[in-house]
Amino acid sequence: MSFSLAIVDRDLAMEGGQLQIIWGIDKLKQDIDLWLRERFGIDRFHPRFGSDLENYIGGIVDDDTSTEVSEEVLRVLRNYMAVQQQAFRNNPQEFSLSELLMEVVSVSSRVHYDTVSTSVTVANGERAAVTTNTTTSVS
Repeated sequence: MSFSLAIVDRDLAMEGGQLQIIWGIDKLKQDIDLWLRERFGIDRFHPRFGSDLENYIGGIVDDDTSTEVSEEVLRVLRNYMAVQQQAFRNNPQEFSLSELLMEVVSVSSRVHYDTVSTSVTVANGERAAVTTNTTTSVS
């Protein structure tokens, strides 16, 4: 089973003086949130990591904008799945079914002048529905 350091309000979470660790469904939710919040192309070692959701902030919002945002979210989730699948093929013993993204069930989005909000529901390897909400805004 893999794990990550927990992040709360964009900072590492502490528990009893130690860094908090998450795994399973919580890790999956956090990973999706981080992939959607991170600016696309910022990591030279992982050029497909991140999203272009910030590009929709401050622009013209029309009937197509929500669809474009949903398509961007799907692109990010497909990339995440591809990275997970490769890691799983190399080291299956390091994963639990609860942290594996198996299917995108639904994506909805709302775009305002200064924020992009998304709600993503996915099915993990245990076929449990996992929903995460992400808001990207001007800092």
